[in-house]
Amino acid sequence: MSKCFNPNCLHQNSAETELCQECGSKLLLAERYRALEIIGEGGFGRTFKAVDEFKPSKPLCVIKQFFSTVQDAKSIQKATELFEQEAIRLETLGKHRQIPELFAHLVQDNHQYLVQEYIAGQNLAEELATEGVFSEAKIREFLNEMLPILEFVHSHQVIHRDIKPENIVRIANSERDENQKNSLVLVDFGAAKFTSKTALAKTGTLIGSAAYIAPEQVRGKAIFASDIYSLAITCIYLLTGVAPFDLFDSSEDSWVWRDYLKSPVSLQLSQILDKMLKTATKNRYQTAREILHDLNSYPELTTVKNNLPKLFIGGVAGITCLFLTGIVLAGIFSSSPRQKPVVIQSEKLKSEPQKPVISPPEFGGLYAKSPTGTVQAFPLEHTDVTAKIAGNVSRVEVVQRFTNPYKTPLEAVYQFPLPDESAVDDMEIRIGDRVIKGMIKKREQAKKIYNKAKKEGKTAALLEQERANIFTQSLANIQPGETIEVVIRYTDALKFAGGDYEFVFPMVVGPRYNPGNSNLSSFPEKPIHLASLPTTNYLTNLLSQTAKTPPKERSGHDINVTVEIDAGVPISNIISPSHQIQIQKIAASGLPSITQVQLNKTDTIPNKDLVLRYQVAGKETQSTVLSQADNKGGHFAVSLIPALEYQTKEIVPKDVVFLMDTSGSQSGAPLAQSKVLMRRFLQGLNPDDTFTIIDFANSAQTLSTQPLANTPANQKKAIDYVNNLKANGGTELLNGIDTVLNFSPAKNGRLRSIVLVTDGLIGNENQIISRIQKQLQPGNRLYSFGVGSSVNRFLLNRLAEVGRGTVHVVRHDESVDAVVEKFFNEINNPVLTNIEVTWQGLGEAPEIFPLKPADLFAQEPLILYGRKQDRLSGNLQITAVAAGGKPYRKTFPLRFDSDGGNEAIAQLWGRAKIKELMLEMTDGEMSEKVEAVTNVALGYRLMSKYTAFVAVSDEQRVDPSSSSRREKVKKQTPDGMVGIPEPSFVWAILLFGLYMGWKHWVQLCKAKKLSENS
Repeated sequence: MSKCFNPNCLHQNSAETELCQECGSKLLLAERYRALEIIGEGGFGRTFKAVDEFKPSKPLCVIKQFFSTVQDAKSIQKATELFEQEAIRLETLGKHRQIPELFAHLVQDNHQYLVQEYIAGQNLAEELATEGVFSEAKIREFLNEMLPILEFVHSHQVIHRDIKPENIVRIANSERDENQKNSLVLVDFGAAKFTSKTALAKTGTLIGSAAYIAPEQVRGKAIFASDIYSLAITCIYLLTGVAPFDLFDSSEDSWVWRDYLKSPVSLQLSQILDKMLKTATKNRYQTAREILHDLNSYPELTTVKNNLPKLFIGGVAGITCLFLTGIVLAGIFSSSPRQKPVVIQSEKLKSEPQKPVISPPEFGGLYAKSPTGTVQAFPLEHTDVTAKIAGNVSRVEVVQRFTNPYKTPLEAVYQFPLPDESAVDDMEIRIGDRVIKGMIKKREQAKKIYNKAKKEGKTAALLEQERANIFTQSLANIQPGETIEVVIRYTDALKFAGGDYEFVFPMVVGPRYNPGNSNLSSFPEKPIHLASLPTTNYLTNLLSQTAKTPPKERSGHDINVTVEIDAGVPISNIISPSHQIQIQKIAASGLPSITQVQLNKTDTIPNKDLVLRYQVAGKETQSTVLSQADNKGGHFAVSLIPALEYQTKEIVPKDVVFLMDTSGSQSGAPLAQSKVLMRRFLQGLNPDDTFTIIDFANSAQTLSTQPLANTPANQKKAIDYVNNLKANGGTELLNGIDTVLNFSPAKNGRLRSIVLVTDGLIGNENQIISRIQKQLQPGNRLYSFGVGSSVNRFLLNRLAEVGRGTVHVVRHDESVDAVVEKFFNEINNPVLTNIEVTWQGLGEAPEIFPLKPADLFAQEPLILYGRKQDRLSGNLQITAVAAGGKPYRKTFPLRFDSDGGNEAIAQLWGRAKIKELMLEMTDGEMSEKVEAVTNVALGYRLMSKYTAFVAVSDEQRVDPSSSSRREKVKKQTPDGMVGIPEPSFVWAILLFGLYMGWKHWVQLCKAKKLSENS
């Protein structure tokens, strides 16, 4: 829709109209900005949510329109002046990542307009209404983020003059930076003004929101400290949920906000807020930096006499930190029998810690917390997985069973991995004989439904996608003693490589390294105050990240997996490199035999991904077409494995760059396996090939700056280099990627091949994928090798796709010979290049994914998913250049005459389209792409980043006012990985414990000495 800008009209027009159908006014501002809806209105204008139609991505923006409904000439003049000044201020301040950027200042039809960045998210007043009052930890986090913004504004001689919860927005999505999600943005500089030392004492106009305004601002004399006063009122409002006017006792001339606290706050924070709220400006904080200093420092020792008991406790706490650190380190590097759950004290449930360098490992498990704040391990009782494979498509049902052993209702949250390309299309909750079916909704809508049901005492479930392969399930209001089952169903396509079909079910996700957020590996430059650290209980968070189950130790739950294979043809060589399996044939009268594979009862610890491989009979060209038709159109899946030979003399010489991960997560078996793999790679190179090696952790090192000839001397040099590599530091994959991308191009007639060897356990996947998409030179290829029992298959798969290569996963305990042989068969034998897909038939061409098929290697399939919306029949023709320059052609007839067929085909097409759209947003979200993903996901009932499943019981099942718990199952360490992701991280914990123990002991000694002297 298109809203008319005419203040006297505001007619809602159709989206493509250029002139208002009611008054004839232009609907495009400056021929590019179209108003969609009014989102704000006042005496001096309106604010529109709009779209910039000039840019291809059509991003959202905000348009402020100035016009006056006030007749007072002086007021109009002042408002006009403020509107013009806001444009100047925003142009300067909008360069800050947490202040909206100004796009344009325009005049059209005698009205002024400001066009600025649209900030999608909730303001803090809305957040307070939906999530409740802020904890002290959350207020500290808020101040630590807001004060630097305020310092930046004041440094440009600008006073905001209207700081309040409504003008502070928490970002939901950011067009500028994916990492800016959940950050705060200070908006609405319409009341702000420039100032100078001489202007600070002058009386001006009263501007601001009455409830948050400083006393001197009432008199028209706003100063920098006025913003500090308003920020303090914002804090006490967020802490209490009570209107600011009710927090001040005018009869006593004092603030009484402590009387309305839902939970107490520390003396330190109270004193800081009190000083921010001083009526006399000379007694108030003068700068944001002063507040940050006090917020993030120890309490002064001048009150040591009164605080002696607390300091004694602090000293004991510091020594305890050191003691616990030693216990944790001992537990990491030793193996022990199954232990009882670790009990961890932490802050209130609503606190939201910032991300440290190493994210907490994501794993299948249930979390619960008591009202007192105690977190305990609550084991997932059992998991059943049933997979039915027909052809090359699997339909999988996952049933996870939990029991609430407590006397109070349980609210549970657990995370678990699934294949990154799976089409998750169903969720339900089973409680006794009841089944609560899940509905697919927009993610934010699903959250609102869930939260509303939770408050009403109904049993509710919410399934969300955090990453392409990580999901979160929330369960509200589970009654005491109840056993519940969560059922999730998905469709996935089997991988085919080197003659083997491969079925994978992920069971654990290793800890992720997030580059660039902070540096826990380095010792702090100044004393650290526990209350000032970025998480609610910093040391607890550090320790909890390392509290993983040693390999082979049970976490308290087992898993059963049953896979039924109906390939349509005889199968052979069924193996699992990951697990011990039992195989049997199931024959039914008149039906082809089905092969059933189950886990051996002695191998049911879910600490490694299940990998199952098998082969089908015949080596001739294999091609299949599966189709399905319904009211959304005709869907099809084409699989082609051409049987083509490649002559040795036609093999193109290669410049091979081996990119090897030597970060801390590779410690132990993964690095040992990587070294074996590298030695086999070097031995398998062709005589005309050249090579070099780049190893990366915190930084990248190279064997040589130029490719080396494949000679015996250079081979020995490379093998010696590999043998001496050690694992330590963070997984700074971007350093390695940038190093190889900056290499000089390969010479004419040579093919640059990048071979990446890593576990992929990082958090900045999109940044890496985007870099390859943009900077990998034409003709170059990237091949990814995952080493370990639970690697990041999402990253490895996407890198191979955008890098026009292939992907392989090698377990740490698997023979590498077969994998290396397959790899060299692939890179030496590209059997089809320049692949094109054309439609020969009636109607429009089908919508096919991937949009541009990559070159095809030996024993690798071409997989295409398509939708013919008009369901008209025709032929799909695939043409390409085969080995030796010969033309290749294959035709597939497609018919959609009647409804029916395998519904999984439609789901896989929907998932393929979502995947393509998400690959186009690795640099950041685009509104039209987000909308497209959402529409496909809703239309095909699929999980995505923007959709979620929600299920709600019809009736109230628990007392809404009763307390709930949140528990944490002990983590499974991926099989073969040592107990920590990065060794430097453990040293950070050790140094932290040593430092805290020493610091508290020094304070205790000083306190004792002062006490004796007094």
